[in-house]
Amino acid sequence: MNKISIVNNHIIPFDIDGVSLNDNNISFLENGNYLVEYIDCNEINLNIKICKNKCINLFEYSYDNDIIVNNKYSIDSRSSLIINKFYCNKNSNENIDISLIGEKSNVKYNFSSISNGIDKYKINVYHNNKETTSDIFNKTIAKKDSGNYFEINSYVENGILDTYLNQSTKIITLGDSDNRINPNMYTYDNSTTAVHSSVIGSVSEDELFYLMSRGISYDDSVRLIVKGNILSNINIPDEYWQKINDIIDKIGGE
Repeated sequence: MNKISIVNNHIIPFDIDGVSLNDNNISFLENGNYLVEYIDCNEINLNIKICKNKCINLFEYSYDNDIIVNNKYSIDSRSSLIINKFYCNKNSNENIDISLIGEKSNVKYNFSSISNGIDKYKINVYHNNKETTSDIFNKTIAKKDSGNYFEINSYVENGILDTYLNQSTKIITLGDSDNRINPNMYTYDNSTTAVHSSVIGSVSEDELFYLMSRGISYDDSVRLIVKGNILSNINIPDEYWQKINDIIDKIGGE
């Protein structure tokens, strides 16, 4: 997998076939699987473009940063962007703009996070052409005394035909925390199909009872449930599988 490293807020120069870099503008010109890691960063501003007739799988990873992110993604005609993303930061303040600018363009956004501090996420999805599709899936584990605020906005103007919008956000709480989900779908064309769900709750008592009845301790049962929720939502590159498992294994029965 081709890796793009961003260290101290700067993109490390790279030479990857099919990828163009100009300042903070990254253009994907060929199909492929790519990885973006934020290392010792506190402010990120990227413009990411998916060119026509391309399929891009992008994995994003951020660990132990206190970070502000303002990233923009634009997806051209008949192109597909699949984002798998994992955060476990001190604090996160993120604003994401996704523009489906070409016909039959689509995005699938899979985000999993473990929240230690105050995490704020605003995700804007603009359906700017017909037959476009967006799937936004968020799963967060809220540790004790953390705060998680999701605002997800999907936009379709009148005359933008046959679009599909899907939003799903789930926050699992481990102890007292402040969590809010604000899903919005601004659709002005009757041909739009729109689906959304939002859930905030603690670890399932039924799942805990089942696991503990099999002789698994309370802490280990919580970890298994957390791991199932986090890992089921994202596809993880082999080199990051152990890192993420180790992060989850540090979680106890809070």
